[in-house]
Amino acid sequence: MRLLPALLCMLAALPAHADEWWAWSNVDYYRKPPWTGSVFMGNFADEVDGSYAQIVSPRVKYAASSWLDVGLGLSMLRLENLATHDRYDQIRMELEINPHYDLTKQLRVDWRNRMEWRENQGAPSATNRSRHRLQLAYTLPRPLGPLTRLFANDECLMDLHLRRETENRFVPLGLTFKLTDSMDLDLFYMIDSKRTKTAWKHESVLGTYLRVRF
Repeated sequence: MRLLPALLCMLAALPAHADEWWAWSNVDYYRKPPWTGSVFMGNFADEVDGSYAQIVSPRVKYAASSWLDVGLGLSMLRLENLATHDRYDQIRMELEINPHYDLTKQLRVDWRNRMEWRENQGAPSATNRSRHRLQLAYTLPRPLGPLTRLFANDECLMDLHLRRETENRFVPLGLTFKLTDSMDLDLFYMIDSKRTKTAWKHESVLGTYLRVRF
């Protein structure tokens, strides 16, 4: 049991000066294989520039096979500058094609591929984007208390109108805790890198992801 407090201390030490705080949640309200219906909600707080964002996204997923999921989503996002109270809205349609493989009994790889058609408030044209996230997760043979899984992932975000990668989200360490039979919580540290015209800007993020299944 000594591993659990050591992992928690290591994760807590990484974002000692976190620039952003992300809180995600997902509620599965419909589950009848091969279909799943859910609502994703997210809150993002940036201490550097004083911005705050919220997103709500109803989603539907279809298990096309034992190794492939296909999903559709509609996301509504609002970004607000807390100092000036300026607001910016975005709506986007999403299509996902997500293969996944069990490499061993405990080790699993997920590859999420998402296309986003984004309409931005005040913008003359859409800024469409593709996203590609590769995740490796290790499920513990025997849980350490509530700790059931370790994971790491990296996501590349491509702005198609710019024809280049504009953001990268790297999670070197994440922990999954089983709260109840129908509720899990991820705690993760992320390095969020955004590309400007001249250079990359890096920010540290501490995040949580609560998943609830009815």
